Amino acid sequence: MAPDVYYFSGTGNSYIVAKDIAERIHGNLIPIPGVIDDASIPLAEIVGIVFPVYFVPFGGLPEIVKRFVQKLRDIQSTYIFAVCTYGSAEAGTLQTLSRMVDARGGEVAAEFTVNMPSNIHPRLASKKHTTMHAVWSKNADAVCDAILNRKRTHLDLPNTVVGGIYRPVNFLVTFLKRLYVGSAIKYLQNGAGSSSRLYDQLLPNMDRSFTTNEKCTGCRTCVKVCPVKNIELVDGRPLWQHHCEYCLACYNWCPNEAIESWVLERAHRYHHPDVKVSDLIVQSGG
Repeated sequence: MAPDVYYFSGTGNSYIVAKDIAERIHGNLIPIPGVIDDASIPLAEIVGIVFPVYFVPFGGLPEIVKRFVQKLRDIQSTYIFAVCTYGSAEAGTLQTLSRMVDARGGEVAAEFTVNMPSNIHPRLASKKHTTMHAVWSKNADAVCDAILNRKRTHLDLPNTVVGGIYRPVNFLVTFLKRLYVGSAIKYLQNGAGSSSRLYDQLLPNMDRSFTTNEKCTGCRTCVKVCPVKNIELVDGRPLWQHHCEYCLACYNWCPNEAIESWVLERAHRYHHPDVKVSDLIVQSGG
């Protein structure tokens, strides 16, 4: 039975990593949004979960990945590997995933971290982006060799920003991440327009910060790329439905840069240069 490589992606970073792995190990490339509504998810002997890191003070896992893991069944004998793409640090996200998989009776045998450009933090030079993409390409074969040989391992690929001191930096961020809960809550409250202090209530309403400007043509790209079908077109303009993953696919893939947000003033629009909008539409079933 061929391996299954499940993925979730907003910018295309995790998609390109999952795609490269699936091609090298002759596996099936499966978007998590495409199976998230299934009652249960049958698994192959080798299963990969590839995803970006979101909001590390609250565990780092995208909500859709959490829901995906909750549907895994009979995984005791499955070789599970996980790959997370991150902009700043992994900061214990893989531990969050591992605990969830353990609770389902399985084990994450191999863990890999991949440094990729972030769209939340201030812009890095495009040369740095190119270096990040190249680091993954140079190390993809080693990752896939570990997977095919079912190795038990944790591998941090070379970090482009902090280099060889990534591990102590990541450990420090992991240790101190609780200190950032307050500022993260304020950011979420601002975006959601709410005084709630509960992450799982604030995050779905982060779409309240999105607006469109005069460049919107009603092209439906945002509707098509949204992985959780959170956007409808009403009178030719997108209307968000408040069950947002805050993946920023709508923001990043709008061809006219017509989507804006008052909490993204310091962000930059980014998507992986080797990923097409049609790839994100396939993920979303749009």
